[in-house]
Amino acid sequence: MKKTLLALAVASVAATSVNATEIYKTEDGSIDFYGQLRTQLEFNDSNEEAGDPKAHTATLNSGSSRTGIKGAYGITDTVDVIGLVELGVGIKDSVDTRLHYIGFQSDFGTVTFGKQWLATDDVWGADYSYFYGGSALRGETLNGGRHDSAIKYTFDGENFWVKATWGLDEDESEQEVYDAFVGTSFGDLALHAGGGYTQDFASELSNTYAEFTAEYGIGDHLIGFTYYWAELADEGATNTKIDENGLSLAGIFQMTEKTALYGGYEYTMQEVKNTNLDEDGTVIYLGVEHKFNSWARVYAEYAYLDGTTLGYTSGDDTTVAPGQTNDAFNNFGIGARFYW
Repeated sequence: MKKTLLALAVASVAATSVNATEIYKTEDGSIDFYGQLRTQLEFNDSNEEAGDPKAHTATLNSGSSRTGIKGAYGITDTVDVIGLVELGVGIKDSVDTRLHYIGFQSDFGTVTFGKQWLATDDVWGADYSYFYGGSALRGETLNGGRHDSAIKYTFDGENFWVKATWGLDEDESEQEVYDAFVGTSFGDLALHAGGGYTQDFASELSNTYAEFTAEYGIGDHLIGFTYYWAELADEGATNTKIDENGLSLAGIFQMTEKTALYGGYEYTMQEVKNTNLDEDGTVIYLGVEHKFNSWARVYAEYAYLDGTTLGYTSGDDTTVAPGQTNDAFNNFGIGARFYW
């Protein structure tokens, strides 16, 4: 479940900071050890089995489990140097470096350098799902929201915040990325807007995008809306462009102190410019989560998926063709998380 910029931000901080174990501390700084174990069982429809357009498959996965070390040391009265390294720990003996960065933090903001999440991923949008949401949030199509060589700036003021990223292309061996977002709040209403640009030199694809999100807290409950626009373009010989518009409406209803219902509706429209080719996709999800405390939770989610995503075969022989097709699929997942 993605963090939001209103109520859910508190839960995210609790999961990564409050539960972290302090392994070293002096007057100048400290180092914390943290992690998350995520186990998920999914039962999803698919088109993979010949003769059965809705083959129901079961998969058990580690749901992006991770562990890491983060530290902060004061180098002056107003400036801290910070660092973080985080490893992904998969259920099938796989280990990879998820994050690796160093930076500086002061009253004027935080600047970090290295492998990290883009501002696009930090702000996300109105998606409160654990499994199947996020289909109408179109900013991470080419990179999944992360960059190996990124410089990121964040500033949190009293009534507003700013986030921006520059992803270096490293002599065109990496994607070139620019994004920037601003947000503010008025009582229980939180707003943010921004956009970005990604160019992938290997595939000759680019993605230009912009979004607006509004979230409103009603007591312990939350409702959010996001509009996303994107243009996915081939920079090669054909100069083909897919115009995308995505709408997301989602909410969380806090039934008890520890148990909440959540759900969302997502609709994505895609049209190839200068042609009659267009597709759309619908995702509807409904779930329940129960937090035993700040370090353990369980959740279950159902989703209805229908429609087709347009995709590319890139290069000189570029063609636009249907990508993933969901033919009135019914998917279901259950999971658990443990934090430290």
